[in-house]
Amino acid sequence: MERQQDYNRNYVDFLKNAVFPGVDALVQVMSKNGIVHRVSTWGNQLSMRIHLAWRWGELVVMQSHEDAITFEHHIITEGEKRGDDSAEDHSHQYDLKDELPLTVAIGELQFFMTRLALDLVEPPPEPEIPPGEAPPAGPA
Repeated sequence: MERQQDYNRNYVDFLKNAVFPGVDALVQVMSKNGIVHRVSTWGNQLSMRIHLAWRWGELVVMQSHEDAITFEHHIITEGEKRGDDSAEDHSHQYDLKDELPLTVAIGELQFFMTRLALDLVEPPPEPEIPPGEAPPAGPA
C-alpha cells in the first residue's frame, strides 16, 4: 500500500510540476495563434486535442498501471487531399517508482507536436518524366 502511495504521489507531482505547466504554455501559444484545440481532464487522465488543417491529434496522459505513466499519441490524417483517412498511434510509458524529470513532459509535448505538424507542408510535385528522357536542364 505504501508503494502505491509513492507511485500516486510521483504521478501527481509530475502532472503538477511538469505536464500542466507544459500544456498551459502550449495552450497559450495556440490560443494566441487561433489554433483550434481542447484540453480536458477526467479521473486520472489529461487529454489535449489539436486541429491543424487536414490533421488532428490527441495526446492522452494517464497513470495506466499502478506504477506507470503513459503518453498516448493519436494522429489522424483525413480528407480528400490525403486519400483515405489514416491513423498513427504511439504510446510511451515511464516508470513511477522514482520521480520523473521535467524534461520527460517537455520531450513528449515536442514529440507530439512534431508528429502532428510533420506532414502539413508539402514540397511542389516533381515533374513527370517519361522513361528514357532526361529531366529538363536547370538555369545555368
